[in-house]
Amino acid sequence: MKAWLRAIGFYRGFLLVSLIPVSLGVAVAWSQGGAFHGPIFLLTLVSVWFFHAGANLLNDYYDHVSGTDDNNLVKTPFTGGTRVIQDGLLPPEKIKTAGRAAFVIGGLLFVWLIHLTGWPMLALAIFGFLAGYLYTAKPVWLAYHGLGELLIGLVFGPALAATGAYTQSGHVSGTAWLIGVLAGLWGAAIITINEVPDYVADRDAGKRNLVVRGGQAFGLTLWAALLYLSVALLLAGIFLRVLRPQMVIALLILPFVVRLGDAARRGVDKLEDMVALCGNTIKGEVVFWLLLLAGLISSRLLGTH
Repeated sequence: MKAWLRAIGFYRGFLLVSLIPVSLGVAVAWSQGGAFHGPIFLLTLVSVWFFHAGANLLNDYYDHVSGTDDNNLVKTPFTGGTRVIQDGLLPPEKIKTAGRAAFVIGGLLFVWLIHLTGWPMLALAIFGFLAGYLYTAKPVWLAYHGLGELLIGLVFGPALAATGAYTQSGHVSGTAWLIGVLAGLWGAAIITINEVPDYVADRDAGKRNLVVRGGQAFGLTLWAALLYLSVALLLAGIFLRVLRPQMVIALLILPFVVRLGDAARRGVDKLEDMVALCGNTIKGEVVFWLLLLAGLISSRLLGTH
């Protein structure tokens, strides 16, 4: 069981990564006067988690097939895959079969969710399936053609935030889309910074992600830019009244972003420093998530429009 939990990314915060955008979408719907539907929320999460598990399993399998994980000598808690195949804990074919099975189960759960919430949910479910399955699956291999960062940003941002909002209220507001974009920028930043230590292995395996295409220094710059852009869009949303004034509390993330951004200007030479940046980026997303939730909850409680 531990090997399978490791394979789906459980110990890397797999559940939390999906929870963040879905819960933000749900919070937006509630903050705008909607009711909270607990059973629908749980069904949505479990459906998303099965798709996410399937994507992680197939990612490990196809990164093994391409050789990028097998040849990766840089081992960190955040990069290089889960290594259950490389460590001999699970055979590759079982990983592939389990990944496909997870997508089937998730698809069946989404059918139930669509029945309960409406046909527009079908479009989001199809997008989630295609994004997760084709991320590293042959012959498309989106992550191998410089589209992985964008896809991660879209899925773990506006797509899942819209899923959370729609399943609760039957519509997706501009606020939900913007909040989703903010979360997605952090998701894209996490995958970008995680690709920097994997640069050599990804390059040699032909995994032409944005870091391989632009180089490690470019990867650090892109990572920092994504974080700063999330703060800039938050401020713009408040100024343009897409977000309510209470959302200003989320600007407390700015000092944390500035400290992280300093690393991009200085450059990172030691692996332990890079590992710290990977970990701190994940921590930053969690803090940002909690601040956004606090702003959304307070906007409902204080009743400001």
